Amino acid sequence: MSQVITILERQQAVLDLPLNRHLGILYDGLVDGIAQAHIYCTPDLATFGGHLHGGALSSCCEVTGFLALLPQLDDHQHAVTHDIHVSLMRGVPVGARCDLSGRVVRLGKTLAFLDVTANVAGQLVASARITKSIIARD
Repeated sequence: MSQVITILERQQAVLDLPLNRHLGILYDGLVDGIAQAHIYCTPDLATFGGHLHGGALSSCCEVTGFLALLPQLDDHQHAVTHDIHVSLMRGVPVGARCDLSGRVVRLGKTLAFLDVTANVAGQLVASARITKSIIARD
């Protein structure tokens, strides 16, 4: 039971980081090993063109990927991103809900490979491939 509490506390700690709170990332949970989250594109997150800033969307992808990986890490492990590739395919207009799904593709002893997709109204707007290094947690 303590493992579940630890995971929930670690998930909440990620969501409580000031940047993630500003982005408004809402974690919807893990379903069949796939982390589900969403954000709303607010004017604070938009470019002057009225669409979600690509950096903000990239950060949301990274967080969603980490939330997918977190339940598979031991208590003494943490993971840091050492490579991320995000393809931005469509703009996310102000007011739109963007749904993110992240999954662990492969988990080794020192590396984890993650895939994340972002959709608006069922249309793919971004995809990310993330490599994380597994490190000892302080």
